[in-house]
Amino acid sequence: MPTVFISRPLASRSVFRREMRAAGLEVVGKSLIEFSPVAFRRIPRSNWIFFYSKKAVEFFFRRLEELNRKVPAVRWATLGPGTAKVLKKQGIKAEFIGSGSSLETAIGFVRLAKGQKVLFPRARQSRQSIQDILEAELTAIDLVVYNNQPRPGVQIPICDYLVFTSPMNAQTYFEDHDLQASQKVFAIGRTTAKALTGLGIPEIEIAEEPSEAALAAAVLKSI
Repeated sequence: MPTVFISRPLASRSVFRREMRAAGLEVVGKSLIEFSPVAFRRIPRSNWIFFYSKKAVEFFFRRLEELNRKVPAVRWATLGPGTAKVLKKQGIKAEFIGSGSSLETAIGFVRLAKGQKVLFPRARQSRQSIQDILEAELTAIDLVVYNNQPRPGVQIPICDYLVFTSPMNAQTYFEDHDLQASQKVFAIGRTTAKALTGLGIPEIEIAEEPSEAALAAAVLKSI
């Protein structure tokens, strides 16, 4: 049976898992990264809070609860719809939701936030893509809320299809594995694809949007 690896754990009701199994593919879903909180004492004042990732939302609000602080009275933005859904679970509706593409999202976001102060809760190793693009257009304020680093000793079998959901997952995988001639490689977005290109991966399919459904569609299209 053909096998597909995806660099994240999958819920039992995962769209990706369902689509792969329906197509007769076995799925291996494992993250190659481990996460840990980074404590912060204060929340800098800003007009907006912009989240790059679901983990940033989770760790930001977990720390807010630990500090017994009120939710800031700001406007809210996310890089993509998946992160917006996690933010909504906190009772907050994002006023701006990006497409998941850094450049496209930055162009859309600056129309609302130009000249304003924007707080970016992020991972310590974040590529800070939106901040870099918009550094001349707004005041970016950094807030590291979690750490992400490679998980040692994760066992991954040789799979026919490799699906990467972040640059660090891609880097960690190829530190321990060589690309096999028959393997096909997929990326959740252009930032991850760029990291794969930097690792010497010659052919990469990019999902149309950063979602499990789009990743599944990309894999199925290649079969």
